[in-house]
Amino acid sequence: VLVSPSPTQLSVVTRSLVGVRARYVQPYEDFVLGGGVSVLDAAIDSIERASGSEALVVRVRPSTPAGAEQAAELAIEADIVISATGWTAPLRDLPSLGVATFGHSRLPAQTPWWESATVPGIYFAGTITQGSQGLRKHGIPSNSGAVHGARYNARVLARAIARRHFGVAPDAPSLRPDAVSRFLAGEISEAPELFHQRSYLCRVVELDPAGGPRDAGIVPLAAFLDEAGPDAVAVTLEADGSAAIYPVAYVRRGGRTIEHDLDPDPLLDFRAPSYASALAAIVRDLDPRLG
Repeated sequence: VLVSPSPTQLSVVTRSLVGVRARYVQPYEDFVLGGGVSVLDAAIDSIERASGSEALVVRVRPSTPAGAEQAAELAIEADIVISATGWTAPLRDLPSLGVATFGHSRLPAQTPWWESATVPGIYFAGTITQGSQGLRKHGIPSNSGAVHGARYNARVLARAIARRHFGVAPDAPSLRPDAVSRFLAGEISEAPELFHQRSYLCRVVELDPAGGPRDAGIVPLAAFLDEAGPDAVAVTLEADGSAAIYPVAYVRRGGRTIEHDLDPDPLLDFRAPSYASALAAIVRDLDPRLG
């Protein structure tokens, strides 16, 4: 029996990490089909030991729609009760050092580069990087709360720390001007960072006045949009909550940024010539020599 004071949602319904993960769908399916599992929208009043027994009695109040008569309290007998009280960031003494937190989980407030918003020089890696929420376009969160998202954040963060604090600049290979659109088309088709961290991480090509276009690597999308920098184009993948996943190009020119949405593909195959052509038109608008 699963009891939750708010309606239970599945990750396959929210199309995000919010809700019960898809790997646990089988018990939910048993509930829907009457297979011995119950999911109740209810608040727990008490958990008590049954009289003369090792069993536990959980008393709950089912939720009722507005204006409806309050449903009777239920008593559920159970051998084991697990109270899921929520996840809390293990910050130990960091709050006493001035690291600000927010929300029930006490996540540290972070910049787009996963640095403490209140104590510069303290960085975070792992699933705690969900404290840097990104754009949350269409209300969809990042995948930073899971390994398949947080690990890409960590790679980007390691390069940023190397550059900022140790003077180690990551490679920024030059690109042929006529190959920029093909390079970006390959990234939206094959880069795992963009697929797993949609609307959160992006691939950037910057225009170096002296050396032409260069690959500036993977950066947080929020940082690309909020921070000043040279003229550049960034590509990412985004989702709108309706199962559509589509590429987006952000062009930064003269301090202004313009967003270009590309068409979705039902098979997530963005290697078609139409995508390279669309990107070529976008980058030529940034600089006529590009393509």
